[in-house]
Amino acid sequence: MNTSGGPVWVTVTMAAWLVCGLYFIASAFATQRIQSKEAKGERAKDSLLLLGGYVFLFVQLPAVELWSRPFLPAGLRAPLGIAGAALAVVGLSFTCWARATLGRYWSRIVAVKEDHKLVTSGPYQWVRHPLYTGLLTATLGTALVFGAWHGLVGAAMLWTGFIGRAHREDDVMAAQFGGEFAAYRARSGRLVPRL
Repeated sequence: MNTSGGPVWVTVTMAAWLVCGLYFIASAFATQRIQSKEAKGERAKDSLLLLGGYVFLFVQLPAVELWSRPFLPAGLRAPLGIAGAALAVVGLSFTCWARATLGRYWSRIVAVKEDHKLVTSGPYQWVRHPLYTGLLTATLGTALVFGAWHGLVGAAMLWTGFIGRAHREDDVMAAQFGGEFAAYRARSGRLVPRL
């Protein structure tokens, strides 16, 4: 599917990603300085996995048949494409809410900021990594929107990257905040709320 003249759910999904991306770029200038960050090798692996995931998720190569081959039966493409667009919009909205709540403590990499405070309000009251929860939801939705194998591969790569990053961030926050983080961890889920 291409976005020019394609189904409206593709356009809605791409617009939601664009708005979310522009919000992240604009808000990145109002963050605290980094106090400490994970090793360069870990950051490089993380960046390659996430960049590769986004390329697979969004880049369509009609000339490469397997890449663009639909994984959904023809009769399910429209209803699941619409459902995918809804998931993408909801997931990206949740991601932006999490980013706004995190405020100046957000970082593109796993890091501790100067004067870092543990954020436990907004969506962070339920999950420790709502930003990733939203992105996981949005990538699954986007894969359904495109309905092609490249989207599933991209979503799987991004899920691997975000889940791995959530584990590493938990370790960094536990080292930084000790007992305060242990209490927070006990009452919140990593990516989905505790029941």
